[in-house]
Amino acid sequence: MVLAIAALFLQFAPATHVFADVNSTMPIVKTATADTKSDAAKPAALTSSVDAATGNAVPTAFTLAKLEGTSQHGQALETIRVPDPTPAKPVKIIMAETRPRKAWLILSIAEHSAATFDAYSTRVAVSKGAAEADPMMRPFAHSPAIYGAIQVCPLVLDYAARRMERSQIGLLRKTWWVPQTAATGIFLFSGVHNVGVANSMR
Repeated sequence: MVLAIAALFLQFAPATHVFADVNSTMPIVKTATADTKSDAAKPAALTSSVDAATGNAVPTAFTLAKLEGTSQHGQALETIRVPDPTPAKPVKIIMAETRPRKAWLILSIAEHSAATFDAYSTRVAVSKGAAEADPMMRPFAHSPAIYGAIQVCPLVLDYAARRMERSQIGLLRKTWWVPQTAATGIFLFSGVHNVGVANSMR
């Protein structure tokens, strides 16, 4: 009887050990439920939507990322404030074309004509025995070269008036006509004086 019980123990003991080893090595399979975290981590690339701009099918995950990125960028652009540029002092440039050249030409013609009249009257007065009072014109008083020499001053004044007309200084720009007008008056006065001297020496 004792031997039979011992034989039974010897037969069941390895079987129990085998079952224990089998249970320890067998993988445990768990059934997934609908609210587990593994389903939440699944990629959503299986569902797709149509992009309105391109007309191509775009996965839902990418569409959401695109919308989120756009909203973030939109907020970032809205928060950017560009400072207003500091107003600089405007520089007023007066071009030569904005001024009437007709007045300058008329004054130039009048000035050169008055200088020619002065030279002619000087020649007439000197031919009748008068002496030239201007030391600059005295060397040319007895020759026709006085007509060319007397035009040097009007040419210089014409250039000065033209420069004053283009000047950025308001006072010079407004009084550009003064040199030509003054020279014309002086030449006319000298011519009339020379005519009076020539008439008095008859």
